[in-house]
Amino acid sequence: MINYYNTEQFSFPKEDPIAIRKIIGFINKLKEEKLPFSTLDFVQELLQQIKELEPYFTQFDHLLLLGIGGSALGPHALQKTFSPQDKFVLQNNKQKQLWVIDNVHSVHLSEYLEHLPLEKTLVLTISKSGSTLETIAQYFICKQHYEKILPQTWQKHFFIITDKETGFLREEVQKYAFKSLPIPSALGGRFSIFCAVGLVPAAFLGIDYKSFIQGAITAKETFFQECENYCKSSQNPLPKLFELANFTFSTMQAGFSELIFFNYIPKWASLNLWFRQLWSESLGKQGVGSTPVIALGTVDQHSILQLFLDSKPNKSAIFLESYTQGRSPLCTISNTLPEKWKWLANKNITDVLYAETKATKKSMINHHIPLCSMEFSEINENSFGKLMWELCMVTILTAYFLEINPFDQPAVEESKTIAKQSLSKQN
Repeated sequence: MINYYNTEQFSFPKEDPIAIRKIIGFINKLKEEKLPFSTLDFVQELLQQIKELEPYFTQFDHLLLLGIGGSALGPHALQKTFSPQDKFVLQNNKQKQLWVIDNVHSVHLSEYLEHLPLEKTLVLTISKSGSTLETIAQYFICKQHYEKILPQTWQKHFFIITDKETGFLREEVQKYAFKSLPIPSALGGRFSIFCAVGLVPAAFLGIDYKSFIQGAITAKETFFQECENYCKSSQNPLPKLFELANFTFSTMQAGFSELIFFNYIPKWASLNLWFRQLWSESLGKQGVGSTPVIALGTVDQHSILQLFLDSKPNKSAIFLESYTQGRSPLCTISNTLPEKWKWLANKNITDVLYAETKATKKSMINHHIPLCSMEFSEINENSFGKLMWELCMVTILTAYFLEINPFDQPAVEESKTIAKQSLSKQN
């Protein structure tokens, strides 16, 4: 369910024939491009490939993921949400564990190589281009370490996810016969959660990846059915994701330069970092876009809410909420309380979360912040996949409104080139 507040001036002009033609043009563009993200036509083959790999995964207890940006944020979001673990302490239990190396820090990487049981650890290297500097540096270090410690069997401990045909990592797969799966052509890193990048770590951990990807498929089918209905007659409802994209676009055009992504679903906390990359890299170009400001309820009520409510009025918001987050009996407050706290008697800690959720949303509405509230009746793998697909599509549609390409990141490429040139001059 999606509700809008303080958005009357940003509503889609339903009677404007130019606006209607623009929407239909965007729909036709999506159909003509047939991008892997929007079609998901690679999924059935991928599911079969992963099924065939499941016996191979049983040899290992740990997955050491080398990747950065979209190669790490999506898998990490799935792991933190559906297979949580203490990332600082190796636990001695039967639960398989994922360790994400998404930065270049000597102490961080060396601790994993020193303490993980290498014979029970699979190294998963992810890079679409096969040339990501940080990831390739990590790969070389892990490879030389494994060759030294496990000289006879090291090759079976490496799994590569990269472009199907080109790039250095694809050459390594061919040279050493590593296990490997491809990233579909034209599927950028920040949209790659729906391919092997996301599903392989999920399968390794025992997450219900089939339900997750089915959620994305359902979202896709619903969206394109709504598009078909709208193309038949603009009197039919505007597809809801176009409505949300129109909200984000219109608020940007009106000078709301910051987009608050306020997540009141604690179990989905890791979604925030994933969304920040998706929004920033897709829309922050050619002098347009908005700055995503991520926040988690109720934690960030005590750190950044003051700024949201009482600083410069340049903020719009997407608000995530759910009222089905579970009520453990262990978290119910007794009725033997001090008099001034009697009003908390028999309340569950979830009641506190719900009250804070409603109060923060009401405060933001009262402070005239344009707000879109997305409410979820379930917080499982299926709904997570559905939401992630919808957020990707809203980002693409917002880019279309802005008349920019959502799939590149030209400014970032410059810093990558400078870094490689700097290192090569040091030799």
